[in-house]
Amino acid sequence: MCVILVPTERHPTKEELIDAENQNPHGAGIAWRDKNGTMNYRKAINARTVMQIIEREKPQIPYIVHFRIASVGAVCKKLTHPFPVNHSVSLKQKWQGKSPLLFHNGTWRDWKTTLLPFSGNKDFPAGGLDDWSDSRALAYLAHKTNRGIFRFIDEKVAILEKNGVVNMHGKWEKQDTIWYSNTYHIKTYTTHWKGHQKSVIWDKDDKKQDTIWDKEWLEYETQKVKDSMGGSLV
Repeated sequence: MCVILVPTERHPTKEELIDAENQNPHGAGIAWRDKNGTMNYRKAINARTVMQIIEREKPQIPYIVHFRIASVGAVCKKLTHPFPVNHSVSLKQKWQGKSPLLFHNGTWRDWKTTLLPFSGNKDFPAGGLDDWSDSRALAYLAHKTNRGIFRFIDEKVAILEKNGVVNMHGKWEKQDTIWYSNTYHIKTYTTHWKGHQKSVIWDKDDKKQDTIWDKEWLEYETQKVKDSMGGSLV
């Protein structure tokens, strides 16, 4: 199903990245806005390389990390995330530019029929079906519809905007200070107590980490995470 991480106050640890990769092993990607305002991404990498980039680049928070498991499209480097939100939706593994960068979690079933009317446009990207996935289609359609596509679909998407804001669509969960598109990779068990659901979170050494009641899960339809004020939500 993939997983997206959006750090808001601290960088993820090596262990957090490896846990995400273990459940989503088909390639990682990271996108950040550097101090000069240039948008950057690296993809088709692994958790170790993501950590090396974080340590070397010291990206300003927030930024986005993604681990893919192939549900639509082949297991291949070019279809790892992110994709630029522009007319070319580049498949390059290393990229710098000015366009927003999109990550997707989930399976969008209607992507082919939605993309088809645009396929005759002069600026439609070259290549065949093997060059496309639902996530790349989302990036292209976000550009062509001026984000209007998100009014009609229910998909988990995170977009790093040119001004450093991260726009999040769909339902997300927050663990500590990191937003996750899902937490399937985090070891949990669930019990019920006096009519309430309780999730107990364990770390990799089987030590109890936290207890969270269902009503305390932070889920929002759309979030904006800014790099100012320590990654506060606006």
